[in-house]
Amino acid sequence: MNSRERVAYALNHKQPDKVPISLGGHICDSFTKYAKDNYERYLGFEASPHIVTNKPMGSVATPEKILEIYNTDFRTVRMKAAEKDSTVILEDGSYIDEFGCLWKPCEYYYDIVKRPLSGVIDKSDIIRSKWPDPYDPGRIRGLKQEAQYLRENTGYSIVADFACAGPFEASLFIRGWDDFLCDLYTDPKLAEALMDKITEIDMQFWDAFLSEVGEYVDVICFGDDLAMQDRPIISVEIYDKLIKKYHKKLYSYVKTKTRAKVFQHCCGSVYVLLPGLIEAGVEILNPIQTSAKNMEPWRLKKEYGSELVFWGGLDVQNILPFGMPEEIDAEIKKLMEILGKGGGYIFAPAHNIQPLVPAKNIEAMFEASLKYRNYK
Repeated sequence: MNSRERVAYALNHKQPDKVPISLGGHICDSFTKYAKDNYERYLGFEASPHIVTNKPMGSVATPEKILEIYNTDFRTVRMKAAEKDSTVILEDGSYIDEFGCLWKPCEYYYDIVKRPLSGVIDKSDIIRSKWPDPYDPGRIRGLKQEAQYLRENTGYSIVADFACAGPFEASLFIRGWDDFLCDLYTDPKLAEALMDKITEIDMQFWDAFLSEVGEYVDVICFGDDLAMQDRPIISVEIYDKLIKKYHKKLYSYVKTKTRAKVFQHCCGSVYVLLPGLIEAGVEILNPIQTSAKNMEPWRLKKEYGSELVFWGGLDVQNILPFGMPEEIDAEIKKLMEILGKGGGYIFAPAHNIQPLVPAKNIEAMFEASLKYRNYK
């Protein structure tokens, strides 16, 4: 099998010849820039340029030479910067993004320190707020040619990376955690008005993106973090009543533009929300944060293995940064055996490789993934 065939089997819950591998298939299973530089030095490679894929997280595209060495199965197309980019870079390195959020550098990452819709607002403030233009021509320049080349000239499976933040998470960014979470309970009409607007913008982003690449891609990546380490951020009732309808609207819309599978990134203990996410249309769950409550691989595979493809799984909180190579080896062997059984699994780290992860541990991850990926 080539990569595209292998991934197709896995995505359709059939057992391929090998478990597919992703590293940099999307913005949340790649290198951070310092980890990439360190690993290239470890391998004796000349440093490659930083192609930043997400500025706040510090993530960069995985160099092609590393993708090839470790036989990864995915290549990615991403929206580009707007031609009329309204991002404002400040003297101290902070920046104001297209939505009006002020991001401040904090060592390796960026955090939001000012939000355009925080405080007392009404629906008219949402309408008057700063919103990006999803149809700016710079965002899609050359994308169709990139995707067509990958489809016609390689055997890789092709991913359409995140085009925008999801309606829940973007609301937290723009409105603020305290304000928006209170809105869900005390002023749900205001919360819905904000998610209505964000969903409208999101659909325009996906319209622009998939009009160019929809016929060529196999996976489309959505992100909307809904959970913490030990529980969801909101109750199941709030998700079902106020948020699920926006996910369903988005996923149903993109299915009119492509046959690709719907991938949902959601960190943390998302276990109790899985029935609602499946009902909304999620087909692939990422990142499988196994250190979170109720996210044990055996539990997920047993209860949802027939409905969800699992993408990720390798713990990046403890095992990858702090484990010994033999512990990493054992953990990957377990993931392959449990989540990979019968297909329906894509191996990847549960999130980006962080700046201080030892290079020998990254190497151990790659070596173990190649050693245990073959089906007997």
